[in-house]
Amino acid sequence: MLTISGLVDLGSKGVNGRVAYVALRTAQSLLGVIGGVTTIDMTIEDIYAAERLAMQIQATNFVEADSWIVTNAQFFTAVRAQSTSNTLIRTFVALSVAFGIAAVLVVSVIQRSKDIGILRAMGTSRGQVLRIFLLQGALLGFLGSLLGSAIGAGGLIYWHGAVRQTDGTEMFPLMLETSLFVATAVLATLTGILAATAPALRAARLDPVEAIRG
Repeated sequence: MLTISGLVDLGSKGVNGRVAYVALRTAQSLLGVIGGVTTIDMTIEDIYAAERLAMQIQATNFVEADSWIVTNAQFFTAVRAQSTSNTLIRTFVALSVAFGIAAVLVVSVIQRSKDIGILRAMGTSRGQVLRIFLLQGALLGFLGSLLGSAIGAGGLIYWHGAVRQTDGTEMFPLMLETSLFVATAVLATLTGILAATAPALRAARLDPVEAIRG
C-alpha cells in the first residue's frame, strides 16, 4: 500500500492521470527490478541538441539512447514549422514598420523643405539636419515598440485570465520576459534609424536656396 503525500500538476489532464512519482526503491520493488532501472530521462538546456547528445551517449555506452526529436517526430516537425513561420512573420512585420517610418519621414521632408532650407541658410550643418531626422526615426520606432508591447502584454494577460480549461485550470502558463520587451524596443529603434537614413540623407542634401524657393 502506498500513501499519497502530494499532487503535482503537469499542465496536462491526460499526463496527470497516468503519471505517478515514487521513491526509486519502491518502484524497483513494485516492478521486480531490484538494483536496476528501465529508463533514465535527461533534461538539457538546448533542446535541439538532444539528438546529438543521444548519439554521443549511445556511442560511448552500451545503452539505447533516444532523443525527444526521434520519439516525437511529428511534434518536432510542427515546432520547426512554427518557428519558421514566426521568423517569416517577424521579418515581414519589421519590413512593413521600416517602410512605414520611411514613408512618414519622406513626407515630412517634402513638407518641411522650406523650413530645412531656412535652417541651412541660418548656419545649420548637414550633419545636424541628418541627426534630426535620424532621431525622429528612432523615436518613432521606440515609441511604437512601447505601444505595441503594452497592447500585446495587455491582450495576453486578458486572454490568460478569460480562457480556462474545462476543469478551471489555466490554458497556458503566463510568462512575460523583460528581456524580450527590451530586445523589441532596441530592435524597433534600430529599425527606425535604418528606415530614416534615406529621408535624412535627402533632407541633409537639400540646397538651401532651392528649398526656400520651393
